[in-house]
Amino acid sequence: MQDKVEKKPKRSDERTGSVRKNIRFEDDLVEAINADRKEQPFAEWVKDACKKKLVKK
Repeated sequence: MQDKVEKKPKRSDERTGSVRKNIRFEDDLVEAINADRKEQPFAEWVKDACKKKLVKK
């Protein structure tokens, strides 16, 4: 059984109310996202896609 995991303190350049996650995307997935998102920032497109997926549940 795991003991309580201590949260690391946020760095000074991080915002409250959000968490930074590193994720690796397959090349073909990035190409498909880039073709679809046009001028929309990559991170914004990914967040929108995640929200749409959660609404479908």
